[in-house]
Amino acid sequence: MKKIYLIILPLAFVGIISLFFVLNLNYENEDILIVSDIPDFKMTDLSGNIIDRSVFTDNEYKLINVWATWCINCKLEHGFLMYLKQENFKIIGLNYKDNIEKANKWLVQFGNPYKKNIFDQKGELGFELGVAGAPETYLVNKQNKILYKHIGIMNEDIWNQKFLPLINE
Repeated sequence: MKKIYLIILPLAFVGIISLFFVLNLNYENEDILIVSDIPDFKMTDLSGNIIDRSVFTDNEYKLINVWATWCINCKLEHGFLMYLKQENFKIIGLNYKDNIEKANKWLVQFGNPYKKNIFDQKGELGFELGVAGAPETYLVNKQNKILYKHIGIMNEDIWNQKFLPLINE
C-alpha cells in the first residue's frame, strides 16, 4: 500500500503543477488604456552602455516589450516581434529580472527584435511602469506618452485589434 502512495502522490503533485502551468500560459488580464509619461531612469542596456529616457525621444510610435529568458510566453511571442522589426516598427526591450549573459545568448539564438534593450535586473523600471510580469507590451506615442498596456502574449490578432487602431487614430 505504501508503494502505491509513493507513486500516486508525486504524480498528483506533478499533475497539479502542470495544470497550474497550462492555465497560467493562457491567462491574460484585461488590457489597460492609459496615458502616462515614461518615468525618468538611468540604467544600462544589455551591452553595458548607459541608457536613459532619451531613448524614447524620436517622435515616432514604439513599443516597450517586457521580456525575460525565464518567460515561456516571451518565447511564444518572439516570432511576432521579429515580424514587427522587419516591418520597421521600433521596439524597446525591457529585460526584466533576468541574467545579462543568458539574455544576450537568448537574443543571439532567437534573434533580436529590439532597437535598444534596457537591462532591469532588479525590476526597478518595471516597478515604475507597473509591470506585473512578463510578457507585457506598452504602446508609446509620438509625444512619448504611454497609451496602452497589454498583459500577455503579443500576436497578430492583438496587434491588429488593440494597437493598430490607436496608432491610426
